[in-house]
Amino acid sequence: MKARQPDRPGTGWGEPPHVIAFSDYADRAISISIDFNQTTGDLTSAVTHRDSGCLYSRLLFGVGVDGSPENAPHKIVCQTGDHNIPAGQLHAVGLDNMADVLAGQITAGV
Repeated sequence: MKARQPDRPGTGWGEPPHVIAFSDYADRAISISIDFNQTTGDLTSAVTHRDSGCLYSRLLFGVGVDGSPENAPHKIVCQTGDHNIPAGQLHAVGLDNMADVLAGQITAGV
């Protein structure tokens, strides 16, 4: 399940924050809320959330060269609860701009 914000004309990014959420079979959630500069698309921070007991522990951005999301080039490990992620940590996993976030498939993984 993916929550999408309405598109901002000309960008496709929507209004900040951009929220991506998934649920497991027991409706336990994992999500990320990404704040960004609406003019440039540059990521400023994010907050991850993971319900206790959620089967998913990672958010995967893109797919690997083998086509598998498990080998995605950009991965964020989500601990239980809410956690702030500054722009520098997003950069460390290769996510600098909304174009990076929206460039490919986004999936939750174990």
